[in-house]
Amino acid sequence: MFIWFIFGAMCMLVVLLILAYLKFVSLNKAAANAWQKLDFNMKNRAELIPSLALAAAAFEELDRTFVYELSALKDTCRRAASLQERVKCENEITKKFKKVFTAAMHHPETEQNEHFLKLRENIIQAESKVQRSKKKYNSAARDFNTIASIIPLNLIAQMFEFKPYEYFDFDPSVDNNIKK
Repeated sequence: MFIWFIFGAMCMLVVLLILAYLKFVSLNKAAANAWQKLDFNMKNRAELIPSLALAAAAFEELDRTFVYELSALKDTCRRAASLQERVKCENEITKKFKKVFTAAMHHPETEQNEHFLKLRENIIQAESKVQRSKKKYNSAARDFNTIASIIPLNLIAQMFEFKPYEYFDFDPSVDNNIKK
């Protein structure tokens, strides 16, 4: 009788271990997919930088240094060694976009320029996708990190070498400022 109890308890422990592992795999996959989508959207947004730099060169408020810095951001972000460096670079792109659009407000002729209007619309859409992707990634990272921090699940996470995800910190108000 006692052996059956031990056997049942062991089977239950194995089943719980398998279920916990499957939950970690599921949450890990969700966070990885959210990161891929975020990375894809950030790269698509970066593809708009050369066109915006060209447009920015026409505004006398923006000096050559600004235009060169804007152009260099695309490669700088791709070479970022850590997530925090990438966050800083991506936020810099958003700030530079805002600065170009602020300068454009002082030039009424840009409102008749179809190319500039289309570029602005594409950037607003790209920025919106990036912001939504950041929120989804941070949500997926939070879900994974929450489960991985609960005792005894943290032991299972360590046993299978699951690492916590870093959050992609960003300023959500920047997206609203671009649209102005």
